[in-house]
Amino acid sequence: MNILHKKIVLFAVLCCFFLPFSCDNNEESTLNNENNNSANEILTRSMSELMGQFDAEGDAYYSENPTGNMVLDFCFEFIFPIDFEISNNSTETVDSLGELVEILIQSNDDYYISNILYPFEVLIFDEDNDSMEVLIIENEEDFNNLLDDCEFDSDEDNSCYEIYEPVCVLITDMYGEDIIIVYPNDCYAAHDGFTSEDFLDNCDVDNGNYEGDLFYNDCFDIVYPITLVNSEGETITANSELELLDLIDQWFEDNCNNSDCEFDFGLTFPLTVEYYSENTQQAETITINSEEELEEYIEEYCDFDNDHWEDDWDYDDDCFELVYPISVINSNGDVIQGNSEEELMILIEQWYSENCNSFECDNDFELVYPVSVEFYNEELEETIVVIIESEEVMQEYFEEFCD
Repeated sequence: MNILHKKIVLFAVLCCFFLPFSCDNNEESTLNNENNNSANEILTRSMSELMGQFDAEGDAYYSENPTGNMVLDFCFEFIFPIDFEISNNSTETVDSLGELVEILIQSNDDYYISNILYPFEVLIFDEDNDSMEVLIIENEEDFNNLLDDCEFDSDEDNSCYEIYEPVCVLITDMYGEDIIIVYPNDCYAAHDGFTSEDFLDNCDVDNGNYEGDLFYNDCFDIVYPITLVNSEGETITANSELELLDLIDQWFEDNCNNSDCEFDFGLTFPLTVEYYSENTQQAETITINSEEELEEYIEEYCDFDNDHWEDDWDYDDDCFELVYPISVINSNGDVIQGNSEEELMILIEQWYSENCNSFECDNDFELVYPVSVEFYNEELEETIVVIIESEEVMQEYFEEFCD
């Protein structure tokens, strides 16, 4: 059980103790309290198991979500919208799983989900028919039975090897349409009850993952419209991701009558992508001019390091702190001064957004010396300020005094 999972369980348990109750000891009051506790336990159980799929930022754990399909990876999928009662006596309509996870992550003593309103619907997988089905949850008993059927406790010791040898199975969605589910390997598939007899002979993961690598990521969003072109010069132009995926499906339907049909469309450039800047706290755009630039962008920026201007001056350590204001300079001679680390980051990000309209913008910033650093001297029991005259002296100081 991860730390976030434990915190949510603990918080929900505490909520059980502090729910409002009546001092009337009559039988009806006791029965109401028992019903409230029962409802709260069911809600706590469901939300705790759900949050076991996500980290503290709301990103899905890969090992817990190998297919990306909530019904198979978790056990069931809420069909939204669903109404929840909140601790402040309000009712909130939640329209997506992302909204629900966000509420659970941000829950505190004053704001948390206290109840779920019935009836609501979930999507489940029927192993007998290999199909998705809608299940109506009418009351607490139905919800509790669903959780019991999921057998969450039995999955705690199930771990799979991380060798990527994908296998595919064919199932039917809630609309009766056939869909292919891709598992990283047969171990993950076995957890959902599939055997080698269920695996498709041809598991074309290139087609299945086409949108996975490019369109489903937490690093950037493609700015539409975009155009794809294949080796025969055919083009597909789409004004949204949904339209593009519909066009791809339609292309397969029109052009492929066997499993060996290959979708060889590629992006046309230049391509504009949008990303969220933590410093400016707004969306920024950048132009990608080639497939090579796109690969470089993904490799450099999509690990969220974002240290391309910090490597030479951001000495993030507990042994000392830079004394602001400080100035940084790039290879063009542009100087930026900030009165705090936050202000300096915002100004640098602004410089990049105003001066870099393509990926090829490698003007790294370096500290302007001399700079002052401060540290706490344990022997003197006071804060000491030291002036550093050059980058070489800074490196020597850092190596000598900082672990």
